[in-house]
Amino acid sequence: MERGELELLIYLITSAQGLPGEPRIYGSIRLTEAAYKLCRILLEREPENEKLKALAERLEQDKGKALSQEDDFWDMLRDVSGMLVECM
Repeated sequence: MERGELELLIYLITSAQGLPGEPRIYGSIRLTEAAYKLCRILLEREPENEKLKALAERLEQDKGKALSQEDDFWDMLRDVSGMLVECM
């Protein structure tokens, strides 16, 4: 297992442990952060993958809006879901 993959696994498990006491939106924030981290790991292997770069950039751009602009956050998730189809 590569270092980035191990870090992601640690992040996911510790995030799951913290969910019971957190507000509802925090789970989505953590999963979005994990998706961004995974994109970065994949880009280390495929640095020329423009579709993956665009996906990571879109995640990075609006992942912090979950608490202040929740509608924009959900719009971003819809957008990146469509972008995922293009990555396949």
